[in-house]
Amino acid sequence: MSDSSNNKSECQYCKQAVSNNNFLEIVENNNPSSFYDWKITIVFYCGLHYMKSFVASKGVRLSDHKDFNTKTLSQGDGIFPILIIDGKIRQDYINLRSLSYHVRYDGCFSDKISKVLVKGRLKDSKQYLLNVKNWIVPRLENENIETNYTF
Repeated sequence: MSDSSNNKSECQYCKQAVSNNNFLEIVENNNPSSFYDWKITIVFYCGLHYMKSFVASKGVRLSDHKDFNTKTLSQGDGIFPILIIDGKIRQDYINLRSLSYHVRYDGCFSDKISKVLVKGRLKDSKQYLLNVKNWIVPRLENENIETNYTF
């Protein structure tokens, strides 16, 4: 993160989240009733980059998803998590990650998954992202980190 002209610190992860969201809008506008698997995946990557921005602002480095799970969960033996995240927001992020994982690896074309269910998963993923973003962005802005970007 480096200083930008408005005295806020630039955040590459926030910038990537905004870029991903712009891409999602393009995909949705051009393909309103298809590519739900990709839409959900894009939504997850928006959330991932917002989460990475928050983690970086706390000076914590994550190597992978398992590292996130370990560093944000109390070990149950009196050891506090390295990174404190609201429990609901942590669960929303994990749910978002899980939806993206399943849609990528199980696919949208299984006999078990109707188009209605896939649309519902997209709606759920957007709500999880909104919750994560609404929790993280004010915290970043309080630390004078830029969260709004235009391309």
